[in-house]
Amino acid sequence: MASGTAALVFASPAQAATCSWYSGQVGNSSNCDNQDPDALGSACGSDARTVASVVLKRSYDGAATGPTVDLRYSGNCRTVWARIRGAWGADYDQMGCTVTIHRNSDGQELYRSPSFGSTNATVWTNVLYDAGVTSYASGHCDTSPGYQYDGRTINW
Repeated sequence: MASGTAALVFASPAQAATCSWYSGQVGNSSNCDNQDPDALGSACGSDARTVASVVLKRSYDGAATGPTVDLRYSGNCRTVWARIRGAWGADYDQMGCTVTIHRNSDGQELYRSPSFGSTNATVWTNVLYDAGVTSYASGHCDTSPGYQYDGRTINW
């Protein structure tokens, strides 16, 4: 049992080393861009944490009553992704919610929306590599004409 545990500990740094900028590019594109954080393995997910959050504000009065957007970060893999909680999917008369991760160095963005008709959903984007650059998460929800919710986190 102890040797199995040691193997797991040693696997984490090897997995973390697999994410990097493509040769000659810094802050543009990475071999880990656009991958599901769960698919990158336990080394990337085991240390994942929320580094910033924002409750989306209603457009007509500024009330912070919408879903929550989180900026998630893995230090092991140097990746970020956006998550939205309490969101709804599109249906026949509304566009629903979309969460976005944005990398500032090159403007790269990845989006995700809850499935059609879902309510109180939690979804997340795929990851962007973030070593030496900053990123932010944002969200937008449309419930019906006149009811929009928007917000973004700080840069991280």
